[in-house]
Amino acid sequence: MQSIVTSHSVDRILAHGDRANEDALDEVYRKYRSSHPFLPVTHFIDHSTMGSEALVALGLGHKVMDWTSHHRVRPYDAPSVGVSISSAWTEAIGRKECHGDWMRYFESELNGGSHEDVLALWIERFAHDVGAFLFHGLIRTAHAARALQHKDTPERRGELARGLALWAIGIKSAPSNEPTDRAVGVDPIAGIMHCARAGAATFVRKSTIPNLHLVTGPMAFMMVAHHLNSRVHDVAATAFRLTHARAIKAMESSERDAHSEPIPSFDQTHLAALAENTDAHPIKLTEAALRAYQATGDDLLLKAAGKVQNYGFWRALVG
Repeated sequence: MQSIVTSHSVDRILAHGDRANEDALDEVYRKYRSSHPFLPVTHFIDHSTMGSEALVALGLGHKVMDWTSHHRVRPYDAPSVGVSISSAWTEAIGRKECHGDWMRYFESELNGGSHEDVLALWIERFAHDVGAFLFHGLIRTAHAARALQHKDTPERRGELARGLALWAIGIKSAPSNEPTDRAVGVDPIAGIMHCARAGAATFVRKSTIPNLHLVTGPMAFMMVAHHLNSRVHDVAATAFRLTHARAIKAMESSERDAHSEPIPSFDQTHLAALAENTDAHPIKLTEAALRAYQATGDDLLLKAAGKVQNYGFWRALVG
C-alpha cells in the first residue's frame, strides 16, 4: 500500500489551537475524578482520561462521551498516612498508601497557582524514573498538562494533580544527588526522540503492550518538555536510555524487519475506527506516532501506528 500520509496531512489530522469539542474533557475529568486509578483483576492503570484527551487531539472529540460510556467509574477512596508532602516528600515516594496525601498536596498546589511552576518543580524530581507504572505516571501527567494548555479549568488542574500523584507512588526511589551521566555531544531531546524511534521499530517487530509504551512513553515527555529546563531534559534522556536499552541495542535488526512493512494510510475511516475500539492503546499510539512522524518525517513511526489499525489484530494482541 502506498502512503497518502504527508506532514501536511498529519497537520490536518492532529488538532491544534482551538480543538473541536474541547469542553468534553472537563466532563470526562469530572466523571472520573474519584474513580479508581487501577483496574480490577489486572491492577493495570485505568486509561479513561488519557484516551479521551488523545481522541480530542486526533480531532475526534465528538466521539469522547460515547467512548467513555464503555469505561466504568469505580469509587475510590485514596489511602493516606498523613505525611507532609511539602516537608517530607522523599518519605512518600513510591508508597501507594500515601496516594491520598500526594493527591491532596497537588490539588492544593494547583488551586489557583501556576501549573507550569508545579510541573517544572515536580517533573525535575520525578524525571529520573520516567518508566514508573510502565510510563503511565508520566503519560497521565502529560495528557493533563496538554489539556491545560488548551483550556485552564479546575477540572483539568484536578486531573493534573491525579497524574502527578500517580507518578509519585510509582517511583522506586527519590532522585540521586549525583550528577547526571550525560551522553557527550548528544542533544537530550534528540536522544529522547531516538528512544521513541527505537520503540517504534521494536513494536513493529513484536507488537506487545509493553513495546507499545516504548513509543507513547517518550512522546508523553515531549508534551511537557517545553515546561522544563535542559538539566531536566538530561535526566529524562538518561532515564529513557535505561528503559529503552534493549530496544536501542536491537535497533539495527528491528529496522531491517520493519523495512518490508507497508506504510499505512490514515483517512477518516481509519481514524473514526479508533473511537469504536474501547481500548485506549490504539488511540494513544496513533496520536503519539503521528506527532513523532510530524517531528521527524520518519515512516517507521507510521508503520508502528499501522499495527493497531486492524481491529482483529488488536483484539488478538490484547487477548
